[in-house]
Amino acid sequence: MNGVAAAGLAGATLLYRFSPQEYSFYPRCPIYAVTGHLCPGCGATRAIAELLHGHVAAALHFNAAVTLLLPVLLWYFARMYWTAVREDRIAWSQVPEWSWRAALVFVLLFAVVREIAPAIF
Repeated sequence: MNGVAAAGLAGATLLYRFSPQEYSFYPRCPIYAVTGHLCPGCGATRAIAELLHGHVAAALHFNAAVTLLLPVLLWYFARMYWTAVREDRIAWSQVPEWSWRAALVFVLLFAVVREIAPAIF
């Protein structure tokens, strides 16, 4: 678990230091490259980079779904890490079955709304 935490911190440091808007070594979305449509994950790297700099509004602009779901994911992995440190074992915390479905519906709705919103406004 320390390796996972170290990799996460290294990734966050990379995003903090090298903005995706300024550096082109970050991978491009293959779905967008092929279809020209934004996938639910498009803008996630830029959103996380903006969050690391404390720019919540900019992060919401790049990818609102990632911006809103990231605190939940961080809480989940922090809880898992704490269990690993305290009990010296890796245990995936059980989450309610409905939460996976709710997250999937949220992400799919986000993708649809993000595609049709520019046509409306």
